[in-house]
Amino acid sequence: MAFTVTFENADGYLRFEVSGVRVSRTLARDMLDVWKRVAAECRARSAARVLGINRLTGPVPTLEVFHIGQEVPGILGPDVRRLAFVVLGGEEALSANRFFEDVAVNRGLAGRVFGEEAEAIAWLTAP
Repeated sequence: MAFTVTFENADGYLRFEVSGVRVSRTLARDMLDVWKRVAAECRARSAARVLGINRLTGPVPTLEVFHIGQEVPGILGPDVRRLAFVVLGGEEALSANRFFEDVAVNRGLAGRVFGEEAEAIAWLTAP
């Protein structure tokens, strides 16, 4: 796998971190592999809420972000009721992932992108 992904159970949600360097030609494939691993972990741990921490560096190609946003709702399925995704690494990455949020939410994902973990946890754990 192109990226490193770690998982841990937190209080009421599954937390994962993804790190590595984005490569323009393979970003969509690599991130969809990450999301498939996240979905498998959610099923294995019966996690309906997910906190993702994005520590990736490198370019963020818009077309690939669009493709990822199209696919993630289907990959996570109805069992993931809420996803908070924290993007570290600058305004360009945060902006691109807000585009991901728009695309994914329009396809049924209950998710939001954040720039800070504390804010993401507050939203994720709210009733």
